[in-house]
Amino acid sequence: MGQAIRPDKFFANIPSLADPTEETTVNEITEEELILAGLAESSGWRILSEFIKRVTNDLDNVNTVAISQGAGFEEIGRNAVVIGLAKGVIEKIVNRVLDAKEMHDRQQQSTGK
Repeated sequence: MGQAIRPDKFFANIPSLADPTEETTVNEITEEELILAGLAESSGWRILSEFIKRVTNDLDNVNTVAISQGAGFEEIGRNAVVIGLAKGVIEKIVNRVLDAKEMHDRQQQSTGK
């Protein structure tokens, strides 16, 4: 019998999805985070965020469609795992941008700019 896939272990094996706050101090913001913070304030981010919402909604509906088409438990289970992992990656990417904006905003407040 195979082992269960744990998202925390799965994501730990993808260095680019590591939490960037572990690498910087509280008051330090990197150039990359500054750029991501700017992205979060752009109309492009608003458009991308709406697209991401539509994609995650579509992912949520994959098994509903599969069930209505008579898919077996194995396919439904596999779909659930893939969907969960995909949504986890998407969430980490979105959070990376939003966390950078939050860090930038906090830095702006603390320096009075």
